[in-house]
Amino acid sequence: MPKKRNDAQTVEELRKKTAEDIQKKLPGVKERQDAINENLQRLQEFRDNEPNPLGKGKAKHLAAVTSTHQAVETQQAAMRKILEEVRRAAEMDYRSQMDGDISRRDLMELIKIRGELLPLWISHDSPFPGEYVGAIAPQDGSKLSEGDSVAAFNKDGNWILADIISCHSNSRYECRDVDDDKKKLTVFSRSHLLPLPKWKANPASEKHALFAKNAIVLALYPQTTCFYKGIVHSPPADFRDPYQVAFEDDSYPSGFCPPMPVAQKYVVAFREVAGLTASTAPKKGNKKK
Repeated sequence: MPKKRNDAQTVEELRKKTAEDIQKKLPGVKERQDAINENLQRLQEFRDNEPNPLGKGKAKHLAAVTSTHQAVETQQAAMRKILEEVRRAAEMDYRSQMDGDISRRDLMELIKIRGELLPLWISHDSPFPGEYVGAIAPQDGSKLSEGDSVAAFNKDGNWILADIISCHSNSRYECRDVDDDKKKLTVFSRSHLLPLPKWKANPASEKHALFAKNAIVLALYPQTTCFYKGIVHSPPADFRDPYQVAFEDDSYPSGFCPPMPVAQKYVVAFREVAGLTASTAPKKGNKKK
């Protein structure tokens, strides 16, 4: 009998197919963009020659504007589809790596890359960013989904980075600690889970969707898989920038360590659970995960 293909082979084939499909669509993106640029150039030339767009050339001007607007909308729709395919491919790759054996060094690198690759929220259906964009969290108690990344409050009193594996009807969720070699599943109540952002907020257009300077947050301490209390020293100035977070640390006179970079994906609003809170950030030499 032929050997049964394993999941890794299937994922690799899907990843290659997705990459090939995206590659095939890129020439079309360039062609549409070239057409948009030509439309914009013609529109500019028309305006240069006809200072009053509501004069004799009103109909021609309106047709040029309408044509350009439609071309831009078509391009935006195509780009959103491609970006969604890229996101799905990255998610598939992440799940594949997490399901296999992964060294701690590779895990830390994967977490870092995952934060950097968080998609940028781009307005299309609504002018205002919604839930899961930057600092805009969903309502407390709202239903979460399989595959969601969360900060989970464990029995040791720490907020840990985890993935939701399955959802139960009674607002309880089976989650996997990303740093558990045994890949053991633990059930958490919804109140002990903080969903992480699914899109970056752009400081240029959605500054209100970012935590402001001095905001109290829970942030993933670099090179660990735990979230700790801190304050925002400075929010991102550009959508590619991380937050600069000063973590609570009583070994410093100020009570906070020097600011450290943390990606938007790993910064959420601070929360206490039943009077408890996460322990202070690990000091130098501390081996907390």
